[in-house]
Amino acid sequence: MPIIRRRRSRASSSNSGQILSSSSAIIIASNDDILIQILVCLPPKSLLRFKTVSKHWLSLITDPKFKPKHNSKTISGLFACCLSRQSNAEYDFINLKSPNPSRPPFRSLNFVDDPLGVHILQSCNGLMLCRSYRANPQEATCYIYNPTTKQYTVLPGTQGSNDPSWDLKIIYDVKLAFDPSKSPYYKVICIYDSDLPNHYQMEIYSSKSGGPWKKLLGSPFTAPDNGHFSNGVYWNGAIHWFNVWGTSLCFDVEEEKFREIPMPTFRGDSRFRHLEESRGHLYLMEVIDDSDTLVYDLYEMERDYSGWFLKYEVDFHPIAAAFPEMFCDSDIYPYLYSILGIVQEECDDDSFLVLYIPDKAIRYNFKDGSFTMLHDFAPFRNRFEGSLEYHYAHQFIESFACV
Repeated sequence: MPIIRRRRSRASSSNSGQILSSSSAIIIASNDDILIQILVCLPPKSLLRFKTVSKHWLSLITDPKFKPKHNSKTISGLFACCLSRQSNAEYDFINLKSPNPSRPPFRSLNFVDDPLGVHILQSCNGLMLCRSYRANPQEATCYIYNPTTKQYTVLPGTQGSNDPSWDLKIIYDVKLAFDPSKSPYYKVICIYDSDLPNHYQMEIYSSKSGGPWKKLLGSPFTAPDNGHFSNGVYWNGAIHWFNVWGTSLCFDVEEEKFREIPMPTFRGDSRFRHLEESRGHLYLMEVIDDSDTLVYDLYEMERDYSGWFLKYEVDFHPIAAAFPEMFCDSDIYPYLYSILGIVQEECDDDSFLVLYIPDKAIRYNFKDGSFTMLHDFAPFRNRFEGSLEYHYAHQFIESFACV
């Protein structure tokens, strides 16, 4: 007697697969350990969408202990602000991602009802330190902002701001220290002058405690050899200040100690340098020289602070030949340009520099000296002869860090 095999219908097979799939999803969704292992592998943009799935998923993703693997140091773009637009600042976004460029996260910032707006002081590994614009900086409010998640927090006033003479104080620098590979928390330091001559006061805010600012132990303090505290750069767990007139210093944020750092010898006599951190590297190079040379050295600091080594030689002459608007008929500065950013890629051969010349941002590749135009700025009508509208830019790194 022949054996009769009953063929399983496609509909039945499909339904069984759906049931199995549905059961698997329920098991994963009910197991936080498995769910977190999946979520940490997703990029920030996907995590933003999944925050809206449920309150439970929101609590998992926003937990300070949640550490996405995509908290990278890849620089997706640069925010460049025109110097003449510090109040009501508008930022040009220079896209660095190809072939899938990032959308500009914002054009301007205004966290509160402030007619003069908010401007960026510093970008640090995905977070930004911002300040409301005031003619008197002592009256300004500082914020920590994540441009990926659009979240921000207001920093409390320092202890010094309670001093009746606060309006007369000079604030030398306010800096954010944040490294998501070491901790989900950040610190902010503020350096201002003391009532004692040639002395400084420092206060530190920690997001971990969320409490008031605390004064640095040993404050007020003096700085050796014409100490210089402005335009600091965070790298290797410390804030670094370059000083062309005296000793260069760095402040270890965790140990809360100062130490001196060595400086390289440049080929030119320029007093203008560019100090920048990029993907865990600290770079220093000349910016503008008062001669007709356009060849400079780019140095990198050893992580153990044993010294600087020559990383690249940079030659801008081919760019000047291709873009005659870079030439300036001036006895002081023959060329108009500034460094907007140094971008260290995973592979050294792909690393590049972003150069600003009038109305354009140029990508200069370190390996072979080739260059292409990255961004076309709107023409600036009120430019003074021999002047530049953009002198600096802030990194945009996609991050899911909490503020």
